[in-house]
Amino acid sequence: MTGAPPPRSAIALVPPGALDLTGEAVRRRRALQRAALAVLEGGGFEEVSPPTFEYEEIFVRAGGPAVIERLIRFLDLDGRALALRYDFTASVARVASTAFADRALPLRLCYSGKVYRQEPDRGARPREILQVGAELLGAGGLPADLELVRLALRLAAAVGLRDFQLNLGHAGALAPALAALPDALRFDVRRWIDRKDRGSLGRALESVQGDARTLLTLPFVMGRRAALAEARSRAPATALPALDHLLAFDDALSPEERAHVVYDLGEVRGLDYYTGVQFELFVAGAGRAAGAGGRYDDLMGRFGHPMPAVGLSLDLDAIAELEP
Repeated sequence: MTGAPPPRSAIALVPPGALDLTGEAVRRRRALQRAALAVLEGGGFEEVSPPTFEYEEIFVRAGGPAVIERLIRFLDLDGRALALRYDFTASVARVASTAFADRALPLRLCYSGKVYRQEPDRGARPREILQVGAELLGAGGLPADLELVRLALRLAAAVGLRDFQLNLGHAGALAPALAALPDALRFDVRRWIDRKDRGSLGRALESVQGDARTLLTLPFVMGRRAALAEARSRAPATALPALDHLLAFDDALSPEERAHVVYDLGEVRGLDYYTGVQFELFVAGAGRAAGAGGRYDDLMGRFGHPMPAVGLSLDLDAIAELEP
């Protein structure tokens, strides 16, 4: 006798943003981890494995108060606030400033594992993400930026990506013009730039003068070297160091590398964190960025050891979900 299937037990449910992975899904992620770590180790990066949870203030110190609502938090028995690992960079910065404080610079450190974060404004996003990444600490300037971007390109190839694009910008292109705006207006302008909302931006900046007027054009620059050169011809003096850095960067790339790089001056989401180049890795068929990185020279100073820093991470879950 057959009948309706028994009701699913509540114990079989997982929280929103979490996944049960089995079979091929697990094997594919392990293969991606191995391939990526082989590239990192071949590049001289030493693997570190920080704890899955830290004191909450470690992540707040690295990312600022805005990260608090994105942390998955709980209390220790002594009442201190803990948080699951929001990102690896904060933990690696803490490790570098303690366990590696006496090491010669630069430090090349890498990692692989899961991060845990809530995205209140993006309800469908996963809250558990498998990452692999690297941090180059104590090296500044164009050579270090090139090393990390080239590493990102090698990693993309190593994990089997073919149709991918690295959108590269520089925090210094927009930061001076944004700083010239009144505080009350700056937040809205950043939001409109992020949404590519020319209409709202134009109305808000209609009466603005000086460098801030370039916010009507610079955020919409996207393309290859010719787009950068054209933007430089119209940019204010405050934006020229950033644009010259990107042009020098382009000069140093090989034709094969350059084929995957597109310059995008409109990225504003990382301006409170990044101090120089910043990039995102996009892959045809992926529903979200498959990687990101950039320069954050202010980070290590927050852990008592000021030094230049640049890093990257890949979202192995996003890559694993693509067709092999």
